[in-house]
Amino acid sequence: MAQRPWYAASYRRNLVDMHIEDWDAGFLSRLDPQRYVELLRTARVQAAMVYANSHVGYCYWPTISGRMHRGIGGRDVFGAIVDGCHAAGMDVVAYYSVIFNNLAYEREPEWRLLDSSGQPSREGERFHRWLRPRYGICCPNNPGYREFVVEQLRELCAGYRFEGFFFDMNFWPDVCYCGHCRERYRREAGREIPLVVDWSEENWCTFQGKREEWMAEMGSFVSDTARGLKPGVSTQHNFAQITINWEFGFTDRMLPACDYLGGDFYGSFTHAAFIARLLRRMTPNQPWEYMTSRCQPGLTFHTDTKPKQILQLNTFLALAHGGALLFIDAINLDGTQDPRVYRLMGEVFAESMAYEQFLGGTAVEDVAVYFGVNSKLDPADNGTPVADYYTNRGSYPHLEAAVGAARMLRECHVPFGVVTKASLEQLGEFGTLVLSDLYRLDDEEVAAITRFVEEGGSLYASGASVSHFAGLFGVTVRGLTEERFTYIAPRAGAEAWLPEVTAGAPLTVPGPQVLVTAQDPATVKAHVALPSTKPDERAFASIHSNPPGKTTSHPALIYREVGRGRALWFSAPIEREERWVHAGVFRHLVDTLHPGRFRYSADAPAQVELVVWDQPQENRFVVHLVNLQERLPVLPIYNLRVTLCLDGRQVRDARLAPGGEPLPCTQTDDQATVEIPELPLYRMLLVSYIPDPRLPRSMLSRS
Repeated sequence: MAQRPWYAASYRRNLVDMHIEDWDAGFLSRLDPQRYVELLRTARVQAAMVYANSHVGYCYWPTISGRMHRGIGGRDVFGAIVDGCHAAGMDVVAYYSVIFNNLAYEREPEWRLLDSSGQPSREGERFHRWLRPRYGICCPNNPGYREFVVEQLRELCAGYRFEGFFFDMNFWPDVCYCGHCRERYRREAGREIPLVVDWSEENWCTFQGKREEWMAEMGSFVSDTARGLKPGVSTQHNFAQITINWEFGFTDRMLPACDYLGGDFYGSFTHAAFIARLLRRMTPNQPWEYMTSRCQPGLTFHTDTKPKQILQLNTFLALAHGGALLFIDAINLDGTQDPRVYRLMGEVFAESMAYEQFLGGTAVEDVAVYFGVNSKLDPADNGTPVADYYTNRGSYPHLEAAVGAARMLRECHVPFGVVTKASLEQLGEFGTLVLSDLYRLDDEEVAAITRFVEEGGSLYASGASVSHFAGLFGVTVRGLTEERFTYIAPRAGAEAWLPEVTAGAPLTVPGPQVLVTAQDPATVKAHVALPSTKPDERAFASIHSNPPGKTTSHPALIYREVGRGRALWFSAPIEREERWVHAGVFRHLVDTLHPGRFRYSADAPAQVELVVWDQPQENRFVVHLVNLQERLPVLPIYNLRVTLCLDGRQVRDARLAPGGEPLPCTQTDDQATVEIPELPLYRMLLVSYIPDPRLPRSMLSRS
């Protein structure tokens, strides 16, 4: 049997942030590799990510190509930590900062990324405030900088034994106008780099495609170099940028450079739950990695540690989705660490490690929310000079709508996952597909989604998504409403499509709507309604609001049967809204569209994260419930019920893991209902079943 890679059963990981300058000889002077490793052991860490260099650029090993950090006094602290971790039974991932390297930036001005005015990152007045004046950015298209990276990797691979590489910051923090980028674009596109953001203009779209292509090429260049120098080493690039809009030029093209996916994520549990489902399906190998700071809310707050309950929820959320939790600590300026952090994480990991033996299987998912890596844009930015864009920071409507759809489905406990272009071949595993306000899809995506519907799938599409499927919906796209505050009114006789909405009290849309004309009036179930006056004009009907004044003939909801499937389009991405009426309409439409019943449901509050895995080899479901309350203290929830569709199987029993305490469980027809008396922070349920002898084992799990 082939040996499994190091990461296959590694769920408890750590990184100690060490982006420290050396103008003060006391900085990092008290860094003690032995103490560092002892603290990791206290935290029950299985794999340590160890800094080889940092954004500042100084190296933590005796380097020829670069320069060592002055504060460590010539000691090989990288090597000492690596050896200590191995001696303690831990795997090691070498951290290396790409593109962000102040030392390289200062050493070779020719290597610098330049903005549209020709200024580098530490000097330019227009650069992101978070960049200037601290971060020196090197251009990945510069051959001299690339060779420097190769030399550094060659030293690390030749001098040390470690299991993996983590490459950080491999993205464009700005549009680069350096000579190498200009020359390369002329050579490959025959054009000059544009100065204005315009998604309706061919040259801008071509250039953005090149930025994404070049960044993915840099990722593969770095990973392939490392793999060639150290065969068998794993490589990973920080995938946190996958949900950043177009400016970073980071897409799923980076996948070939990664053996597994992970990144440092912050924000609400709603965002974290979306990321978990996204990376869980995207990652080439399991487990994916959820990196988050022990500082609250992030590393900016160096001395503020998250309460234990937040760290527990971070860990259990990752675990519920089959992921590893990597907690990021921040080293003190003198090189010391706070032992309380490691004792705290040791307590958290002592709880979570008891559940690791039950992980694995296939996630039970019925609905897919599509995340379009080519829709990282806002057409409202068209005509904005690149320089002004970086001052104002553009929005990302598709992400907002996709995360909103995921939130609504999660709060209703609908079995769903998040898919991307990389998952197109998996669409057949779902009954319903959600396309939220997608501005750009390529021919491959359109063909796969159309085939999904024709072969029996159900499609919910909203907003701009219709422009790719005008034929499927039988419409002609006309543009957008001038009004930025609009309504949707059900057609007479079609009120059932929009619960709690009437022609007299239409659904509010705090934004424009896409205007279309329909070939078949019978497919129209609702119309666009407008206020009596335009909200931004001096004339008004009601001083505090913009009540509905007239209903237009433009369709707002279209439903068609296509092939063996069904397709519905809504003229606005109501998934973005957080009001209950919008969530109710969206859930009703998904319920109406979905072919058959959902494979699980729950009687539980909205904050409960419910994830179900099928393990046919073990003849059981593994059910995770995480009490994702945003405010502390997290209060326990009582008397929950989870209902599972058995697909011809017979339930045997239900028990709590890891102790095996029995839970009340009843079977009615083809469904099993498990009662959970109390949910504190987290519960794992093991629901055992007797397989249907009429079905081959490979068919017992359908997703």
